[in-house]
Formats: sequence, structure tokens, C-alpha cells
Amino acid sequence: MKEPELNLPTYPFVLFGIPVVIGLVVHFFWDSSFLPDGVALGIGIPVLVTGVLLGLWSVYTMVSQGEHPEPGRGTNVIIDNGPFRFSRNPSYVALVLSATGFGLALNSIPVLASIPVGFAVLALWIVPAEERYLSQVLKDDYLAYKRRVRRWL
Repeated sequence: MKEPELNLPTYPFVLFGIPVVIGLVVHFFWDSSFLPDGVALGIGIPVLVTGVLLGLWSVYTMVSQGEHPEPGRGTNVIIDNGPFRFSRNPSYVALVLSATGFGLALNSIPVLASIPVGFAVLALWIVPAEERYLSQVLKDDYLAYKRRVRRWL
């Protein structure tokens, strides 16, 4: 029997990042500030830092369990500690938080408007593909994990 494969066209953060980069390019041509700069930074920086810290915690947890954090590589075990106790996709939550914090700190409507597009790519394409793969590889263990832990938060 053929081993299940996760066939993604590229890394999920690249697919998420494409609309965000487009939003950033638009930002440079359209001053879309909507908050006073101090307020934008005061809100954006903590959100950005929270996202980065969550991402680092996710990677640390995967590596400490002997798993590679790169999406698309083989998976051997369910990781259900660290941030994976609260979300099956903490790395993607971290990505959305980081981009949101960046968009707020930059005070940019185009960047912020691009984030739901990137999130839709994750939610409608990447995560379902990963879940199909994990269901095939880890079978009942993954199904039990899905029942215990939410997809996002």
C-alpha cells in the first residue's frame, strides 16, 4: 500500500504571506492610516510579539517531541502538550497574530485587509489537507485528538 503523502504546493506560510505582501505593496502607494501612530504601535507591537512568541513555543514543542516543524514532512506522533493543548494549529494562529500585529503597528488597512485572505487559504485549503493526511497516518489517535482540541482556539 502506498504511504500517505501531504502534497502542498509550497510552505503554508508562503501561501498565507502572498496576500499579506500584496497588502504591504498597496500600503506603500496608499496612506491608509486609521489610528494615531502611537496607538497603532501600542496595540500592534504586543499583538506581534504575542504571535512571535506563540510561534516559537510551537516550534520548540514540536522539536522537543522529536517532530520537525516544517509542514509537509512526515509525522509520527500526536503532539498534545504546550500550545497544542489549546489549538491543533498554534503555528497558524501565531502566523495570523503576527501578521495582524504587523498590520496594526504599520497602521495599514491594506495589510489588515489581506489577512483574512491568507487565513482563508489556511482554513479552506491547507488545514483540511493536513487533517486528511493526519487522519490517514495517525488514524484513531488523531481522531481522538480532534475531539479533544479545537482547530484554532
